[in-house]
Amino acid sequence: MSNTELKTTFNTAPTLYEDVRPGYPEELIQDVLDLSGLNDHSSILEVGCGTGKATHPFAERGYELVCLDIGADLITVAKEKLKAFPNVSFVEHAFEEWESDGKFDLIISATAFHWVDPKVRYLKASEVLKSKGFLAVFSNQHVRKDEGFFAESQRLYNKYYAPLTTNRPTHATHFPGVEAFQAPIKHTYPWTQTYSSEQYIKLLGTYSGHIALPDKNKRLLFEGIVDLIETKYDGRITKHYEAVLDLRERK
Repeated sequence: MSNTELKTTFNTAPTLYEDVRPGYPEELIQDVLDLSGLNDHSSILEVGCGTGKATHPFAERGYELVCLDIGADLITVAKEKLKAFPNVSFVEHAFEEWESDGKFDLIISATAFHWVDPKVRYLKASEVLKSKGFLAVFSNQHVRKDEGFFAESQRLYNKYYAPLTTNRPTHATHFPGVEAFQAPIKHTYPWTQTYSSEQYIKLLGTYSGHIALPDKNKRLLFEGIVDLIETKYDGRITKHYEAVLDLRERK
C-alpha cells in the first residue's frame, strides 16, 4: 500500500483512534506556547487534526484555530468533542492543496506532518505563516523497543506483518522551503503508559500499517500478541514513549 493510501486508513477507525491514541504531555504544549510567544489574539493552523488529540489544549486556552484533515469521519469526532469551543473551525482538506485566506502565528502538526508531501510541507508552511511565526511539529515516539515484550513480539511481526515501505522523515532538513526557517529547537519528553492486552490490541488497531494488513495476518498477529501478554507478562505491558518537539521560527 502506498504512502498516499496509508494516510487515509485512520479515517476507518475514528472512534477507536479517539479512545486509545495517547495525547501529548502538558509540558510540551506549554513549551510550544512559551517559545512561540503567542498572545491572546494569536491564530493557529493545525495540519492533520485527526480527532483533536492535540487540538483541545490549545482550544481551551482560547486561541483561534483552523484545523485541517483529510478524514471526514475523524473531523466528525473532533467537532463533537470540541463543540464547546466556538474559536475552533474544521476544514476537510489536504494541507498541500488548501488555500488560506490569511496568515497564522503558529502552525501545529501532531503525528501528522510526515504524511504531508515532502516537496510541499515546508514551502506551504512558510507561505501561510506570518513573519516570525512558528511551526511546531511533535509526535509520540516508541522507545526501548528492544526490551522485554517488545523484543519478544518481534517474532510475531516477522511471521505475520508484511513490511510496508514508506518514506516518512518528520524532521528532515533538506526539503524545499526548510531554508525559510531558523534552525530548529528540539525538546523531548519521556513518559510511559501501561496497557492491558485488550487495550494494547485496540491501540495497534489505530496504526496505519496494522490497519492495512490482510485480515488473516492481522488476526494471527493480534492473537499471538494477546497470548504473549497474557501468558508471560501477567496481562499487562508498559510502553515507553518519548514525545518529540521540533519547533522552527519562520525567518
